[in-house]
Amino acid sequence: MKNYNYNDLIDVLESYMDKEYLAFINNYYEQAKIIYDGMKRNTGEDYILHPINVAYILATLKMDPVTIGCALIHEAISLNKMTYEEIEEMFGSESANIVASITKISNLKQTFKIDNPEKYRRIIVGLSENPATLFIKFADRLHNLRTLRVHDEVHQKYIIDETVKIYIPIAHRLGMKKIKSEMEDLCLQYSDPVEYNNVLQKINASKTELEKSLAKMKYEIMQILDEHDIKYEMLSRVKSVRGIYNKLKKGKKWDDIYDLLGIRVLVDNVEDCYRVIGLVQSKYPPIPNRFKDYIANPKPNLYQSLHTTVFGEDKKIFEVQVRTYEMDEIAEKGVASHWSYKEQIDGKVKNNLDHILEQFRVLVEVNDIKKNMEFFVNIKEEFKRSEIYVYTPKGDIIELPQGATPIDFAYKIHSEVGNTTTGALVNSKMVKLDYELKDGDLVELITQKGHAPSKGWLKIVKTESAKSRIKAYFYKKDRENYISLGREMLVSECKKKNVDFNDIFTNENIEKLCKLLKADSIDDIYFSVATMKYLPSSVLAKLEVHEPKKKINTLTKNKTSANNGILIAGSTDILSSLASCCNPVYGEAIVGYITKGYGVKIHSKNCPNINLESERIIDATWEDNLINKYTAKLKVFIEDVGDILLNIITKSTKYDIVVESINLINRNKELFYDISCKVNNIESLNNFIDDVRTISSVKKVERIFI
Repeated sequence: MKNYNYNDLIDVLESYMDKEYLAFINNYYEQAKIIYDGMKRNTGEDYILHPINVAYILATLKMDPVTIGCALIHEAISLNKMTYEEIEEMFGSESANIVASITKISNLKQTFKIDNPEKYRRIIVGLSENPATLFIKFADRLHNLRTLRVHDEVHQKYIIDETVKIYIPIAHRLGMKKIKSEMEDLCLQYSDPVEYNNVLQKINASKTELEKSLAKMKYEIMQILDEHDIKYEMLSRVKSVRGIYNKLKKGKKWDDIYDLLGIRVLVDNVEDCYRVIGLVQSKYPPIPNRFKDYIANPKPNLYQSLHTTVFGEDKKIFEVQVRTYEMDEIAEKGVASHWSYKEQIDGKVKNNLDHILEQFRVLVEVNDIKKNMEFFVNIKEEFKRSEIYVYTPKGDIIELPQGATPIDFAYKIHSEVGNTTTGALVNSKMVKLDYELKDGDLVELITQKGHAPSKGWLKIVKTESAKSRIKAYFYKKDRENYISLGREMLVSECKKKNVDFNDIFTNENIEKLCKLLKADSIDDIYFSVATMKYLPSSVLAKLEVHEPKKKINTLTKNKTSANNGILIAGSTDILSSLASCCNPVYGEAIVGYITKGYGVKIHSKNCPNINLESERIIDATWEDNLINKYTAKLKVFIEDVGDILLNIITKSTKYDIVVESINLINRNKELFYDISCKVNNIESLNNFIDDVRTISSVKKVERIFI
């Protein structure tokens, strides 16, 4: 494996740092040459190559200048080449603290055995006074693994054992996927070299071919998405040796590993998720029974994504995942992560280290450590916070953070226990559900079948696992409401088309519809309608349902197409059209604007794009009793998502308003829904806007004029 020199490090740093920072880092390098002068590693190489390679690994993660600099001198104290005070005087207290913390962690193996890995991991995180400490320590361990071959078997076994039990779990939780994956492969290489080489030979035999196929597949998919004007970000990977090894160990055959080549596409909204997966499957034949829709049917831990496995370029099998950026954030950092809680009912001691690391890992993706130190300090305070140990009536021990409540305790036992908890006895005395448990308390829960949690509990509980399970309950409940609403919307659409819902949605048609829309059940279709994945009209169109034809008065038809039911200067004979910038709605005050060659454009009087004093302005009024649908665009600014979407759709049906599209936007830390809808008149639009404003989490509603 290649050893990188200082010039290699500078090449990487120049790709993302200004020259002034390179000069700053060079000061550390000059001191490193003094620290490691004349020293050799067990490999026979100059010792300074080790800190340079540690810094190089961190540079590939685009770490900040202080972290890179400290990596170059990270062994100064442990080698007795510099004191804390000398580092502080030369480079500042931040650098001195980082190097001192690394030294403390390095000395752990001399005083602490790894037979209690959970406690060991806690100590490592606790000793990290700055997030840079952990980053440097992991890069240090990775480079040591790369050169482990020169050590004897006893040392190799200790390093591998410590890495597997301590460093890999923390690196996994911190989201350091690249480093974690290489650590796993290197540990496997030493612990089971025969199987490692067997897998490696199979991959290497086709590595170039696999990478070429992956590149071709990415290019082809990018071409398709660009042609359809879809904004996206695309990631790809060849499955790691360790990942393949684990599957083979579980009895899988090589030909049964369908995710050897993987592509992930991130898009802005749910509609684009389905568009992308549809485009991919229309281009590449999907493998039967390998499509998973975790958007319409999220996993219990709220994970959402679309998965498909297809025969792609060069007749190879590719796993393609499509999700929104928000879904990816939840999957990578929320309760859907691979290391998230798993329900346990065996009464074993549980802890909140995962919760601490869940927040701590966010810093991996942040280049400017200084701006995030306040966040890091808050997490450190939470980590240092005392834990309490409480008991079940059977004597089992449950670990909770200080300040935890009986509800936290209940959800530690099981989600169903938490959902049905109505009260609690602590040391045989009845307490309120917001009671703060104390160390050594004996807790007995009172449950009632059919009881449901309260959203108010989210303000009471202290553990993330309890919060996530409460949210999961309400997600499921909201899904049931969406299903009911979706059915109502289809019933309403059938009435508009003068057809009977029961005549249309027969068992035969439902089965046909599920196949066409690739849905598992009619409930999935109802849910998709209510969440705007499909319009009610498009669902009926799939079944070829159309409104019975009516005789149309030719004169009326011609008049409507000519003037849109609008009188221009009292005349019905002047060609007119509605302006798309303001989308005037029947009943509101309007004016006409005379264009060159395109007749009269009808604008709302509130439109910011016209000058009412212009000589091109002409009087315009609506004819009486028009029956039509008019486009209106709205922005609904909200504090949080909650069940607002359900409320908005429900209120729209109340005013006979058809919501054509609705997208959640997060722009400049402002959250809002961008809505396009069809309305009958200005009165129903205004009533709808006023009604939406009454929703508790809605801050304001604006009509959009472009």
